[in-house]
Amino acid sequence: MTFHKKINCCRLCNSEDLNIQFNFGKIPLGNNLLSTYQKAIDADVYPLEVVKCGDCNHFQLNHSVSPDLLYATNYTYLSSIGSSFVQHIKEYVFWLRTTCKLNKDSFVFEIGSNDGTCLNEFKEIGCKICGVDPAKIPSSIANKKNLFTINDFFDDGVVKQVIDIFGQPDLISSQNALAHIDDLSEVFRNAFKLLKNEGHFVFEVGYFKEVLEKQLFDTIYHEHLDYHHGVPLVKFLNKIGFSILNMSVNGSQGGSLRVLLKKTNNITISNQVLEFLNVERNSILFKKYKLENWLFDIHKNLEQLKAYVVKTKKEGIKVLGYGAPTKATLLIEASNLSMNDIEYIVDDNEIKVGRYLPKHGIEIKNVNELKKNKNCCVIILAWNFSNDIILKLKKLKLDLLVLVPLPKFKIIKL
Repeated sequence: MTFHKKINCCRLCNSEDLNIQFNFGKIPLGNNLLSTYQKAIDADVYPLEVVKCGDCNHFQLNHSVSPDLLYATNYTYLSSIGSSFVQHIKEYVFWLRTTCKLNKDSFVFEIGSNDGTCLNEFKEIGCKICGVDPAKIPSSIANKKNLFTINDFFDDGVVKQVIDIFGQPDLISSQNALAHIDDLSEVFRNAFKLLKNEGHFVFEVGYFKEVLEKQLFDTIYHEHLDYHHGVPLVKFLNKIGFSILNMSVNGSQGGSLRVLLKKTNNITISNQVLEFLNVERNSILFKKYKLENWLFDIHKNLEQLKAYVVKTKKEGIKVLGYGAPTKATLLIEASNLSMNDIEYIVDDNEIKVGRYLPKHGIEIKNVNELKKNKNCCVIILAWNFSNDIILKLKKLKLDLLVLVPLPKFKIIKL
């Protein structure tokens, strides 16, 4: 059975003018944490290549892996784990409450609602809520908390089901999910169909301009099919029928693009959005030379990390990892690290504890294991939550050396 396929045209404009921009070789699925060491060592690998559309400048993967394989059974990411992200969600919902004039009569629908972290915030302000997510574990957690979640992919059937039960939403929201969608055009068209006229659609996705400028290469993985920026998105969204009211950037997840849309009879692009696009056109997103040298600069940073780990091990200091996010697999692979370098990884997510990182076979243990190692070196693999993690490590009062690999390699003595 084939679990991946080649993508032959741009997922936004349908152009076949696709050119390979970054090639990471064959990489295992980062979130496919296995139950045994042997299964991890034997994990399947898939091509990980980023291509750029010659017509609209959209960046995307060259191959897509089966969504069932990625999400339906073994997806372990939970939105509620990172305290800084939870705080971001609270601020996001507060902003939407004012911007979209939400009240107790408002109905909010979320695409990719995970464990219901964002749904719960909408519920707290009195909105009717419903979410959809294909991942079994997070959906189950949400439903146990009485946060109504449909465990499925967002398709025509879900649109009909939601309208039959709740009617059309006043607001559709999506947090860091739309880069994961296999049929992106269908999802946006279904969102347009589902949304009430004069209703708002707000989403956040990883901002590829930030990824490129900060060299956040490990946010490139098989779940992220698209690497978004404003210029191609605006054309795509206008064509579907949305007015684009606002585009902004925030620091969530290493750098996110927030897009505010409205379903109106008169399709427009605001002056603020036009100015935002002008800035983009003068950035690395459109600089051929900088794009061609991007991976070279990254490898110099990673050589620093590898050299420091090797030196630390020679000094008899144990090296551990903190956090087993999807990005950890590519970070370890690209840094030429292995279980010989990193003894084990600790994680706050109990669903991941006792599993093994694909291909590398590094075991994931409970955070309490750190207390057994009073003098060790900890690499923060979940670097986008490094501030949260450093605070937790300080509370343990251990003699630790902390390495933060990205955006820039740094060493912190606790």
